[in-house]
Amino acid sequence: MTKLLETGMVRRNAGEPEHPYDTGADMIAKGLLVRAAEPSELDRIAPAYAAAFADEAVVGWVLPDTTGVDLAEFFHPSVDSALHEEEVLVAEHLDGAIAGLSIWSETMSAARLRSAAAEIANATEPALQRTATVLGLIAEHHPEEPHLYLSAMAVVPEFRGSGAGTAMLRHRLAMADADGRPAYLEASTQRSTRLYARHGFRPVGTPIELPGNGPRLQPMWRDPV
Repeated sequence: MTKLLETGMVRRNAGEPEHPYDTGADMIAKGLLVRAAEPSELDRIAPAYAAAFADEAVVGWVLPDTTGVDLAEFFHPSVDSALHEEEVLVAEHLDGAIAGLSIWSETMSAARLRSAAAEIANATEPALQRTATVLGLIAEHHPEEPHLYLSAMAVVPEFRGSGAGTAMLRHRLAMADADGRPAYLEASTQRSTRLYARHGFRPVGTPIELPGNGPRLQPMWRDPV
């Protein structure tokens, strides 16, 4: 289920930022540190990822029934792929507890998403069929110019409201600004849309409606500052 990481799945509120474009270094004073995760950390990243994404809107649409499903095991190959092929940021407490995770990639166009959707277009497993639907719809709306793509971000339930999401956004967007790189994402809730707006993102284009009363994803774009 590698492609689940490419659906723009999470958009959780992680606290009110005081200075939206700070780098996140100030978050150390609050007991949080943002850093890039390494592939060797797979076995500790996957359970945290599963905990953070378990109740996310798009994951819930792709996997409407998780009875008997070990989500850490389910997401294990997807997280492994992201750790090797993309940029996985973690916000962690100074004791090593992972509070939140986000997946970023330097993206040139929607070609990768279209290819990913085509790879599983004929799958028979319901979760894969729904993943293909999400990827296809996202690809239709995806920008065709180079940008930094935030495909997923989530905070572990017990740490929501601690500033983990804000710390990750500040950290990575500061680097994007330094590189003069615009950023793009899909927000899956009104609350997350407001969070991203506070960090300079603005709604663009038509919202993406997932079938069957599924989540409504709002494409958002951010110019560098």
